[in-house]
Amino acid sequence: MLTVVPRGVAPRKHYGFAAIAMALTLWLIGGEPVREVRRRVCAWQLTHESSGSCTTLHRWAGAMGDRFAQIAMGRAPAHARARERWALAFAGGSAMP
Repeated sequence: MLTVVPRGVAPRKHYGFAAIAMALTLWLIGGEPVREVRRRVCAWQLTHESSGSCTTLHRWAGAMGDRFAQIAMGRAPAHARARERWALAFAGGSAMP
């Protein structure tokens, strides 16, 4: 079976590298609570039942970790260097395959 997705969507994920890098930066490096990370990154509206935990963040952290977020920040274009860490990670993640 062949699945075609837009460029930038991570293999076997529903999100692109940019969104994953942003989420991991906010959560692992920035120390933001899961609810805030989900509010900023998730495409679906949060419900009361789903607001406190996010197994997806745990899976991404287990598979990629904070090193992925650091690499994404390092790949951000030079003109984006003055931005916040999450914005650097998003810009760098957008440049990933």
